[in-house]
Amino acid sequence: MLVPVGHDLGVFHDGAGSPPVHQVRVGAELVELSVAEYEEWTAASSPALESRGLLASTDDPIAFASAHRLLPLALGLGNTVEEPWLFSAGLLYQPLVAMTGPLYDLWQWAHLSPDLWSACQEAAAVAVAAGVTTTEQTEPAEVLAGALETAPHLLASRVACFDVRTEGV
Repeated sequence: MLVPVGHDLGVFHDGAGSPPVHQVRVGAELVELSVAEYEEWTAASSPALESRGLLASTDDPIAFASAHRLLPLALGLGNTVEEPWLFSAGLLYQPLVAMTGPLYDLWQWAHLSPDLWSACQEAAAVAVAAGVTTTEQTEPAEVLAGALETAPHLLASRVACFDVRTEGV
Protein backbone atom coordinates (compact mmCIF):
# COMPACT_ATOMS: atom_id res chain seq x y z
CA MET A 1 0.00 0.00 0.00
CA LEU A 2 1.24 3.50 -0.81
CA VAL A 3 0.34 6.36 1.51
CA PRO A 4 0.77 10.11 1.07
CA VAL A 5 3.54 11.68 3.12
CA GLY A 6 3.27 15.31 4.16
CA HIS A 7 0.87 17.86 5.54
CA ASP A 8 -1.51 19.36 2.99
CA LEU A 9 -1.34 23.15 3.40
CA GLY A 10 -3.87 23.92 0.68
CA VAL A 11 -3.84 25.90 -2.53
CA PHE A 12 -1.42 28.80 -3.07
CA HIS A 13 -2.03 31.61 -5.58
CA ASP A 14 0.98 33.82 -6.24
CA GLY A 15 -1.14 36.85 -7.18
CA ALA A 16 0.72 37.27 -10.47
CA GLY A 17 -1.58 35.11 -12.56
CA SER A 18 0.45 31.90 -12.46
CA PRO A 19 -1.53 28.67 -12.14
CA PRO A 20 -2.27 27.82 -8.51
CA VAL A 21 -0.21 25.14 -6.81
CA HIS A 22 -0.96 22.88 -3.88
CA GLN A 23 1.52 23.16 -1.05
CA VAL A 24 2.56 20.14 0.99
CA ARG A 25 4.98 20.32 3.90
CA VAL A 26 7.26 17.27 4.24
CA GLY A 27 9.47 17.66 7.28
CA ALA A 28 10.81 21.20 7.02
CA GLU A 29 10.51 21.29 3.22
CA LEU A 30 7.66 23.00 1.37
CA VAL A 31 6.76 21.17 -1.84
CA GLU A 32 4.56 22.68 -4.53
CA LEU A 33 2.41 20.33 -6.62
CA SER A 34 0.46 20.96 -9.79
CA VAL A 35 -3.23 20.07 -9.75
CA ALA A 36 -2.46 16.74 -11.47
CA GLU A 37 0.37 15.93 -9.04
CA TYR A 38 -1.85 16.85 -6.10
CA GLU A 39 -4.54 14.46 -7.31
CA GLU A 40 -1.90 11.71 -7.65
CA TRP A 41 -0.58 12.50 -4.17
CA THR A 42 -4.05 12.42 -2.63
CA ALA A 43 -4.85 9.12 -4.38
CA ALA A 44 -1.37 7.77 -3.50
CA SER A 45 -0.98 6.56 -7.07
CA SER A 46 2.24 7.90 -8.60
CA PRO A 47 5.63 6.16 -8.42
CA ALA A 48 7.19 9.51 -9.46
CA LEU A 49 5.91 11.04 -6.25
CA GLU A 50 7.30 8.10 -4.27
CA SER A 51 10.77 8.88 -5.62
CA ARG A 52 10.31 12.47 -4.36
CA GLY A 53 9.41 11.28 -0.84
CA LEU A 54 5.76 12.33 -1.15
CA LEU A 55 4.46 8.76 -1.15
CA ALA A 56 5.74 5.80 0.84
CA SER A 57 5.12 2.09 0.74
CA THR A 58 3.93 0.28 3.86
CA ASP A 59 4.86 -3.14 2.43
CA ASP A 60 7.56 -3.39 5.12
CA PRO A 61 5.59 -1.93 8.03
CA ILE A 62 8.47 -1.58 10.48
CA ALA A 63 10.75 0.05 7.90
CA PHE A 64 7.94 2.47 7.01
CA ALA A 65 7.15 3.23 10.65
CA SER A 66 10.85 3.73 11.46
CA ALA A 67 11.10 6.41 8.76
CA HIS A 68 7.80 8.23 9.32
CA ARG A 69 5.70 9.88 12.02
CA LEU A 70 1.95 10.03 12.53
CA LEU A 71 0.76 13.59 13.16
CA PRO A 72 -2.68 14.53 14.51
CA LEU A 73 -4.34 17.33 12.53
CA ALA A 74 -7.66 17.73 14.33
CA LEU A 75 -9.08 18.02 17.82
CA GLY A 76 -9.48 15.02 20.06
CA LEU A 77 -13.18 15.03 20.96
CA GLY A 78 -13.22 12.08 23.35
CA ASN A 79 -15.97 9.50 23.69
CA THR A 80 -19.71 9.65 24.34
CA VAL A 81 -22.09 8.11 26.85
CA GLU A 82 -23.76 6.20 24.01
CA GLU A 83 -20.49 4.68 22.71
CA PRO A 84 -17.86 4.87 25.47
CA TRP A 85 -15.57 2.47 23.57
CA LEU A 86 -15.20 4.84 20.60
CA PHE A 87 -13.26 8.09 20.61
CA SER A 88 -13.77 10.82 18.02
CA ALA A 89 -11.49 13.31 16.34
CA GLY A 90 -12.54 16.24 14.21
CA LEU A 91 -13.70 19.81 14.63
CA LEU A 92 -15.46 21.24 17.67
CA TYR A 93 -18.86 19.52 17.88
CA GLN A 94 -18.20 17.90 14.48
CA PRO A 95 -16.62 14.44 14.71
CA LEU A 96 -14.95 13.32 11.49
CA VAL A 97 -13.77 9.85 12.50
CA ALA A 98 -14.14 7.46 15.43
CA MET A 99 -11.52 5.04 16.69
CA THR A 100 -10.81 2.66 19.53
CA GLY A 101 -9.26 3.92 22.75
CA PRO A 102 -5.80 2.46 22.08
CA LEU A 103 -5.68 3.93 18.57
CA TYR A 104 -6.96 7.26 19.90
CA ASP A 105 -4.06 7.35 22.38
CA LEU A 106 -1.56 6.52 19.64
CA TRP A 107 -3.12 9.17 17.36
CA GLN A 108 -2.89 11.78 20.14
CA TRP A 109 0.65 11.04 21.31
CA ALA A 110 2.62 9.50 18.41
CA HIS A 111 3.86 12.90 17.20
CA LEU A 112 5.91 13.23 20.38
CA SER A 113 8.08 10.29 19.30
CA PRO A 114 10.74 10.58 16.59
CA ASP A 115 8.92 7.98 14.46
CA LEU A 116 5.82 5.81 14.40
CA TRP A 117 7.70 2.62 15.28
CA SER A 118 9.03 4.21 18.49
CA ALA A 119 5.50 5.43 19.27
CA CYS A 120 4.12 1.89 18.83
CA GLN A 121 6.82 0.48 21.11
CA GLU A 122 6.02 3.12 23.73
CA ALA A 123 2.26 2.49 23.45
CA ALA A 124 2.82 -1.26 23.91
CA ALA A 125 5.03 -0.66 26.97
CA VAL A 126 2.36 1.59 28.52
CA ALA A 127 -0.29 -1.08 27.89
CA VAL A 128 1.87 -3.76 29.54
CA ALA A 129 2.49 -1.49 32.54
CA ALA A 130 -1.26 -0.91 32.82
CA GLY A 131 -1.89 -4.66 32.96
CA VAL A 132 -3.37 -5.04 29.48
CA THR A 133 -3.02 -8.59 28.16
CA THR A 134 -4.25 -8.44 24.56
CA THR A 135 -1.45 -8.67 22.00
CA GLU A 136 -3.15 -6.04 19.84
CA GLN A 137 -2.09 -3.55 22.51
CA THR A 138 1.02 -5.12 24.05
CA GLU A 139 3.01 -6.17 20.99
CA PRO A 140 4.51 -3.22 19.07
CA ALA A 141 4.10 -4.95 15.68
CA GLU A 142 0.40 -5.54 16.43
CA VAL A 143 -0.06 -1.91 17.52
CA LEU A 144 1.53 -0.84 14.25
CA ALA A 145 -0.65 -3.22 12.23
CA GLY A 146 -3.76 -1.71 13.80
CA ALA A 147 -2.55 1.81 13.11
CA LEU A 148 -1.76 1.06 9.46
CA GLU A 149 -5.09 -0.73 8.99
CA THR A 150 -6.91 2.38 10.21
CA ALA A 151 -4.62 4.89 8.48
CA PRO A 152 -6.71 5.22 5.29
CA HIS A 153 -9.67 6.44 7.39
CA LEU A 154 -7.54 8.88 9.37
CA LEU A 155 -5.91 10.23 6.20
CA ALA A 156 -9.15 10.46 4.20
CA SER A 157 -10.89 12.37 6.99
CA ARG A 158 -7.84 14.67 7.29
CA VAL A 159 -7.48 14.11 11.03
CA ALA A 160 -3.92 12.82 10.59
CA CYS A 161 -1.03 12.76 8.16
CA PHE A 162 2.24 10.93 7.84
CA ASP A 163 5.43 12.95 7.89
CA VAL A 164 9.09 12.03 7.80
CA ARG A 165 10.98 10.90 10.89
CA THR A 166 12.31 13.75 13.00
CA GLU A 167 15.44 13.70 15.12
CA GLY A 168 15.40 15.23 18.57
CA VAL A 169 11.66 15.16 19.18
